[in-house]
Amino acid sequence: MSINQIGGYRMETDLIQELAEDEMPLFPLEVVLFPGGVLPLHIFEQRYRLMIQYCLDNDRLFGIVLIKKGREVGEHAEPYLVGTAVKIIEVDRLEDGRMNLITLGQHRFKITKIRRDLPYLVGQVKVFEADDTESAEDSEMHGVRAIQLYRTYESLLAELIPQWKVIEEIPTVPDHLSYQIATRLQIPLTDKQQLIETMSIHQLLSREIELLERENRRLKISLLARRSFEKHDTNISPWKNASLN
Repeated sequence: MSINQIGGYRMETDLIQELAEDEMPLFPLEVVLFPGGVLPLHIFEQRYRLMIQYCLDNDRLFGIVLIKKGREVGEHAEPYLVGTAVKIIEVDRLEDGRMNLITLGQHRFKITKIRRDLPYLVGQVKVFEADDTESAEDSEMHGVRAIQLYRTYESLLAELIPQWKVIEEIPTVPDHLSYQIATRLQIPLTDKQQLIETMSIHQLLSREIELLERENRRLKISLLARRSFEKHDTNISPWKNASLN
């Protein structure tokens, strides 16, 4: 059995290569990634350099999971049990061993068991299959409503945030649409985690419609308040200038 020494971790490489088909290296982060999402990563911790090298050598996916308890750096964090498997699509190796990655979300998964005997977490996982019984007509109605609200949401954000770049291409396939909306929604991570844990795409779109309606109301109020303030500020500016002279 060969021994690999990387950054202070003494690993039996034969053991690492014996991960089962249903096992996946896990990367707990302060992020919720959805299928189709692109996630750049800077890999600097030695344990994750080892994990990424294993994935590259064995053409394996790894899982992005939101941290439930703990921190990204240091001791193993406790992750939520539903995340997204990612594929490494680009690697930039730095001279000191660090790596910059571009990863692409592939599919959702659920962790059924966690191994903690390696420097990084390994989960026994199963693919998170969507459970949908919605008719084609209902699905289309949900999609149309979601797209309308989503376009409004993007436009409102663009008015409020100058650097916000509006997505021009909006998918019409329900699962692709739901994942893009979930990615773009500016809501707390725990709320995003609830979305990724929603098994049915129909239920996911329904929940997103509710969120978009709520967020659009909130953004419209913010926009009206800002316009009112700007108008008021413009009206009093001559008086302010005169009072200073």
